[in-house]
Amino acid sequence: MFRRICCSALLFCAAHAHAQTPSTSSGQPFPERPLRIIVAFSTGTAADIVARQIALKLTDTLGKQVIVENRDGAAGTIGAGLAARATPDGHTMLIASPSIIVSPLLIKDLPYDVGRDFSPVALMAIFPTVLVVGTQTKAGSVKELLELAKASPGKLNYATAGRGTASHLSAELMRTMTGVNIVEVAYRATAQALNDTISGEVAMYFPNLAAALPTIRSGRLKALAVTGTQRSQAAPEIPALAETLPGYEAASWYGIVVPARTPQAVIARLHADIAKALQQPDVRQRFLSLGGDIVSGGPDDLGKTMRGGTEKWGRLVKEIDTRSK
Repeated sequence: MFRRICCSALLFCAAHAHAQTPSTSSGQPFPERPLRIIVAFSTGTAADIVARQIALKLTDTLGKQVIVENRDGAAGTIGAGLAARATPDGHTMLIASPSIIVSPLLIKDLPYDVGRDFSPVALMAIFPTVLVVGTQTKAGSVKELLELAKASPGKLNYATAGRGTASHLSAELMRTMTGVNIVEVAYRATAQALNDTISGEVAMYFPNLAAALPTIRSGRLKALAVTGTQRSQAAPEIPALAETLPGYEAASWYGIVVPARTPQAVIARLHADIAKALQQPDVRQRFLSLGGDIVSGGPDDLGKTMRGGTEKWGRLVKEIDTRSK
């Protein structure tokens, strides 16, 4: 689905996009004023760090300051709603992640409609979660963990950061694909979920790879698998869960969307400059330090990812609802 960055191709695209200066819907050259990237989550999160890296590079290439604006709350729906209502001229962007498509599956009366209110610009990076267990757990692999779960139905539990989050969906996808009976324990904070996994209060957890790596490398947690389709460049020693469960994939992704009806020439310019930013060694290293793998994806790639995610997670949410009745 995703293509690794090809420098020559990206440079061609960037040069082609800059050949003509795009205009906004008002007919003015783009950009005509400072821009903003809305992040629907708090400062310090992966989405926020990704946005700030891209904002710095876009400020250089666009010649106007690009400001990161954090509008967190309500599982990302507040920031997404704000972006959906912005003027469609390219001066407002939104960091998109799976939450933008999962929230409509769980929350009624949202202030946005994904298909109607946004146009995709660029797919930027994949950030897997990682399946971890405490060192006291006998399982040393995904296969052994599944065997333990099948031997004691309803006895093994797993931590989540709440319904519909990456940690929850990662676990429920594994549960659905294998038929194991495991029990959810919801936490408000990642730190507490990690601590309880270390102590054995919960058997397993699917945290963000970057959040878990220090604890894994200190030997206090065992990493059984990452949730991407392949091993992460940030931790290639950890197997992909798909190596045990073919077809399994539950990694988070980050992209850029803009309000619908933004001129295509503006979208092309933004995509070209984002692609150029992703080539920079400091950006690549920062993403890698967060456990993320940079990918090269244009509007079509991000659009397909969002539509595919809506279908995939929609089926899973229905299965979860059916099971809980």
